[in-house]
Amino acid sequence: MLTFCLLTVAAAGQTSPVSEKVNVVYGNDVKKFHTNVQPRYFLDSTLVGTCLPLFSMSEIKDVKVNSDSKFGEVYVATKNPGLFRFMTLEEIRNKYVKSPARATLYVIDNNLLKGNVTNLKIDENYILNINILSESDFGSLKGAVKDMDIIKITTKSEENLERANQIYIRGTELQAGL
Repeated sequence: MLTFCLLTVAAAGQTSPVSEKVNVVYGNDVKKFHTNVQPRYFLDSTLVGTCLPLFSMSEIKDVKVNSDSKFGEVYVATKNPGLFRFMTLEEIRNKYVKSPARATLYVIDNNLLKGNVTNLKIDENYILNINILSESDFGSLKGAVKDMDIIKITTKSEENLERANQIYIRGTELQAGL
């Protein structure tokens, strides 16, 4: 999956052994290496900012990195420029989610998104499915959190497509993958 900046974390975790087999890391225990320099991403020669949108890796024709520039620049050329329909997570929520919930957690390919995700964009054609869950779907959240949606987006990565085509037989029921 193409995740140039979505899941790139420049951090070293501080772990505390709970037992000999389990280490626990709290978000506030993570030391971040602060740099004022964020690389700039260009998609088909157009500046898209400091975060490259998510789209199919099979659409990539070429990647060039210019480390000589002041900020660092990553140029991504695609096979079919202009065919993408990039949407922010809020645009995806507004188009596909029919819920009055005020709070939203986003999960993309089983990765919980943290931090500022307002500029993250996904090619609408790269979305395999969207599952909307609420706090009431989780026993541990029931009653503790109100008015929250968990939006789980699965992309059309090779792994997800393979998993989606698997059929599981459980007892007397037939169930498709994902």
